[in-house]
Amino acid sequence: MEKIFQKEKNMSDLFILGNGESRKDIHVDLLKAKGKVYGCNAIFREHELDGLIAVDPMLEHEIYQSGYAHKNPCYFRSWDYMPVDHYDMMKEAQTSQMNNPNIREWKFNPNGHYLSFVIHGTAAIDTQRKTDRWKGEGFENVYISWLYGKDKIKQLREVMNDYYGGSWEGNTTGPEDPGWSSGATAMYIGCKVEKPKTCYLIGMDMYSTSDFINNLYKNTHGYLNADESSVTPQNWVTQMGRVMVRYKDIQFVKVNPEGNSQISERMPQWDSIPNLSYQHTKEFISHLGVDF
Repeated sequence: MEKIFQKEKNMSDLFILGNGESRKDIHVDLLKAKGKVYGCNAIFREHELDGLIAVDPMLEHEIYQSGYAHKNPCYFRSWDYMPVDHYDMMKEAQTSQMNNPNIREWKFNPNGHYLSFVIHGTAAIDTQRKTDRWKGEGFENVYISWLYGKDKIKQLREVMNDYYGGSWEGNTTGPEDPGWSSGATAMYIGCKVEKPKTCYLIGMDMYSTSDFINNLYKNTHGYLNADESSVTPQNWVTQMGRVMVRYKDIQFVKVNPEGNSQISERMPQWDSIPNLSYQHTKEFISHLGVDF
């Protein structure tokens, strides 16, 4: 039985899961039996993955407080540990410009003894999204998580320390997080850590089939409402293209749903990338030899 499982599980395959709605019929657990699986943000609510990437402070604190990061590898942006004697100073720095700050502080054990914490406030958030982004919680939030035990979180700037160090960006300033979206970041980290031969991009819809937001987790904590306008994908297109150019020895396969909508089409911006191909969902399922 063990030999059969090893034969079926192709560790040279990497699956990067976006949260576009074309992913809704993909059974993630079956993918896990076929290779390594990386995903973004709120997918942790449903699945345990080989790598979870979060770049939004609200989601990072939700992930940490759930206990997920103590069992599963996570990659966070600006998850900086602060010593306990910096608490008053850091809280003051985050709230000094707020009219009515809402302190969202969390401890695993309210009576426990803690040595460090992580804090994020409005300084880390895009102010252009300040109302609907926070699902009615108000914009002036400060998130504080007190740290306990041994977790599996790594800083993006440490894992992506060859991004600016490479000749392809012409900058050698050392470890750096380029500030990418979670999807492109998951691609980069997954390719660097797992070194796959093939990287499948699933649920990376880029566009919407309507004028409204395309995301499996819309209308939930930390996400836009379903009636919000769809997001312009230009930054995603640029960032993901850079990953494919960087990892030219990896074959990337973008999995698109069947149909005539924009999310089912090729990306003309990537036409010059030789190590990119496309599959429709049915072809992808047939190729893997699984029944979703």
